[in-house]
Amino acid sequence: MVRALAVVGVLILGGVMVVALVAFRGTGDPRLSAASAEMEAVARTMRDGERLGPRTVGGMAFEEVRREQGVVVFQEGENLASPYGYAWSPQGDPARRLQDVVWSDDHVDHSFEHLRDGFYSWQGRR
Repeated sequence: MVRALAVVGVLILGGVMVVALVAFRGTGDPRLSAASAEMEAVARTMRDGERLGPRTVGGMAFEEVRREQGVVVFQEGENLASPYGYAWSPQGDPARRLQDVVWSDDHVDHSFEHLRDGFYSWQGRR
């Protein structure tokens, strides 16, 4: 009986640890975790079509922040002429929402990876 209770206790403890790891796992970028509240606050104040030049949000430097179709893209920089950064899209998949949006004269294909809540990593490819 004592052995069975010990096994049950270990299983419960293991389950609690797994739930805690899933609930509190990081995005892989501690800067985003620290900046996400301020980034979301900025995103909520922007209107569609609005573009903001270089700025610091939540301690992170961005070359541009823009909102299209409800998706706010925080562009950190460019790597080999491909822009990258983060996107905030509380309505879901930003790729679906942006598939018909023309960003500039030179076309950019977007790819997104969900990080947490409404935040995604973003990579543009020319």
